[in-house]
Amino acid sequence: MYTPTPMDLGRAPELTSIKAISPIVSDGKNVTVELLLTPGSKYSLQVTNLLDTELKVFGFVADAESVSKKIDVSDLPQGDYNVVLIDIKGKEIKRNITIKK
Repeated sequence: MYTPTPMDLGRAPELTSIKAISPIVSDGKNVTVELLLTPGSKYSLQVTNLLDTELKVFGFVADAESVSKKIDVSDLPQGDYNVVLIDIKGKEIKRNITIKK
């Protein structure tokens, strides 16, 4: 008899916030995103174009309340993009960045 294993979604998120992004106008190498999160909760960090097409997606479990993530944007063409943070409850925080090479 098959018994499904419950999926561990981690701790319920209480904090889901993008504290800062630097640089807002990137030279096309890296962007650093400073996040405020709930330790033990699962999150998705995405880079999308302005039509919300996912170009980069990173899933992770927060290991601290203040987390810094560096995103390599060197493979993206010059233009405007969104950095999107989503928690397991579906809360979405979106910030804009520009890449100028």
